[in-house]
Amino acid sequence: MIQAPLRVRNASRREGEFLMEGFLGCTDPVCGAAYPVVDGVPVVLKDVGNWWRQAKPAMSEARAVGPEIRGYFEALEGSGPEGIDGRSLLGSYMDFHFGQFTGVSAAPDPSNGASNGAYWEKVVGMARPGAGSKYSKSVDLGCSVGRFTFEAARFSGLSVGLDLDFGKVSAAAGIQRKRIVAYERRERGRTFRPVEGMYDPPRNVLFLVGDALDPPFLGETFDLVGALNLLDNVGVPMTLLGQADALLRAGGLLVLGTPYEWRAEIADPSEWLETDALDAAALLREILEGTAADRFGFRYSVEGEIGGLPWTLPGHSRRRTIFLSHVMRARKNGAPGRDAA
Repeated sequence: MIQAPLRVRNASRREGEFLMEGFLGCTDPVCGAAYPVVDGVPVVLKDVGNWWRQAKPAMSEARAVGPEIRGYFEALEGSGPEGIDGRSLLGSYMDFHFGQFTGVSAAPDPSNGASNGAYWEKVVGMARPGAGSKYSKSVDLGCSVGRFTFEAARFSGLSVGLDLDFGKVSAAAGIQRKRIVAYERRERGRTFRPVEGMYDPPRNVLFLVGDALDPPFLGETFDLVGALNLLDNVGVPMTLLGQADALLRAGGLLVLGTPYEWRAEIADPSEWLETDALDAAALLREILEGTAADRFGFRYSVEGEIGGLPWTLPGHSRRRTIFLSHVMRARKNGAPGRDAA
């Protein structure tokens, strides 16, 4: 976690109120760290070089990269084009998050994201504060292309979206700037079709490239922590729970949603949150309530759950993947800190 505030050290390009390119640096002179801002997205990681080696295919989406930023990344290895698979996956997630706004189909259609409106309505409903109240700050860990981040901003003073995937975070930041949703939907093979729709995002949103397992925030910063479809996409799920807990103020709300699609190539089976006696949903409940893993010190009250909530990840006109998610709303026990909702 970052232990000193950051400020703009160099602003090589702005668009209105948005910093598009430049560098952030620590206000503490002992820190000395610098973090690049690329296409409007700060990259706040300890090892930018390692991130770059994974993210560089998506960098072709960055617009008009200036010489200073270009030289910075060329020193890390240069750049490369984004392939068909990358374009297809980005379009799939844009469909999942925003397909209902593209006007392709008013009725649920498994070939696009229109059928996912009910999913977002229920998940966002689980995150809402009580009537007449508002969160000071919220964070969406593993925000992807930003739908939950935007929706949480409607009842937060500031909503932060954090993800390791530059292509997805850049797409989310683009929606914030342009106030429209525009992307490519894969129809078949090498054939993509551009789609566009109107979406009016709140302005009180900040997107960052960062690691949910090592987030660049001080502890107890947020009144709402969300992590959707992330628990089964990290190497150590218990570390993610620990980081989410560390970021959340006492009295704050944790919203987790996952289909528990465990994969050995992501996490060793010994790390999966399930046992022969307990399925993942039951074990997660016991972990948070402090009965299954008391040594971790979690003390939450589970306020609500939705089981088997379907959502569709479109692939192309001949393929789609349907997941059934478990969504949990849990309150961190203890007296709320200052500025909490």
